[in-house]
Amino acid sequence: MKRKLGRHPGSVRDDRSLRKFKHEQLRRESGRKTREEFASEIAYHGGGSREARSRIMQPVAVTENGTEEKAETSYRWLGYTALVLSILAWFLYPALLGSTSALLGLFAYMLGERSLGTWSIIIGLIALAGYFILVPLYA
Repeated sequence: MKRKLGRHPGSVRDDRSLRKFKHEQLRRESGRKTREEFASEIAYHGGGSREARSRIMQPVAVTENGTEEKAETSYRWLGYTALVLSILAWFLYPALLGSTSALLGLFAYMLGERSLGTWSIIIGLIALAGYFILVPLYA
């Protein structure tokens, strides 16, 4: 009859205690202090003025000359460009401008301009679908 290694009949030692022992031994040998509390050092404490708190909470983009501007407005041009292209897709080159505006609208949506991106995606895809539906009827 074979016995499993590390297990003796009548022993109270099980896998959980063995895993705990190995973890403690690894912690001691690596020199890491895993039981220290450092949340206080990395947490934001609500002190300071309202302006300082809003500056901390809002993402900013720093330009080359050192001035700060809000990051939300940095990609607004992309959303407006996609919206203009999607409106132009209703009148000129719907296959090209509709797909381009939908793609640029997706980029604008992912970069934070949610409403402009959504509208340009919807309008561009409607123009693209209308093109592919109407062209076979008149060709």
